[in-house]
Amino acid sequence: MAYDKNNALKVGQLETFGTAVENRFAKKSDVTEIQNAGYQTAGDVETAINSKLTSTYKAGGSVAFASLPAAEAANLGKVYNVTDAFTTTENFIEGAGQKHPAGTNVAVVEVTDGEDVSYKYDVMAGFVDLSNLVEKETGKGLSANDYTDTEKTKLGGVEEGANKTVFATDEEVAELIATVFPD
Repeated sequence: MAYDKNNALKVGQLETFGTAVENRFAKKSDVTEIQNAGYQTAGDVETAINSKLTSTYKAGGSVAFASLPAAEAANLGKVYNVTDAFTTTENFIEGAGQKHPAGTNVAVVEVTDGEDVSYKYDVMAGFVDLSNLVEKETGKGLSANDYTDTEKTKLGGVEEGANKTVFATDEEVAELIATVFPD
């Protein structure tokens, strides 16, 4: 291989530039500058990975509501399938008194309130109990007869099939045609 003065100069410049970059980013005082430029340090990457791994849900199994383990750090991220219908207690993020059907999943989560950290259950369902929204009238249930006597009599007087459309048979159509258009 022949010596090329121009290529030798380029290689030398590249080595000098690489050394300058290496020295610049090797300084501890430049860590903030690196982070501000959008780069992450090895510590940043490790923290992010550990955070994601510890926040992943883990299967806790199926249990009856009365047998749910304590909502505590040791159970953080565990998801339990509650095998019976239940009403939430103060151990739940949503508070006490919410009804949920059998098969509802709950997870142990960390709740931070300022400096205080606690652990509670979080219901992982789209079920909403609307039973408190129904206004009940005294003396009436879901099967109460709210019709007036007049409405009931009118409805009772409609013959079965009154609005039913009846189509003629082929024989009836043939007989009608023969009547209207005799030979």
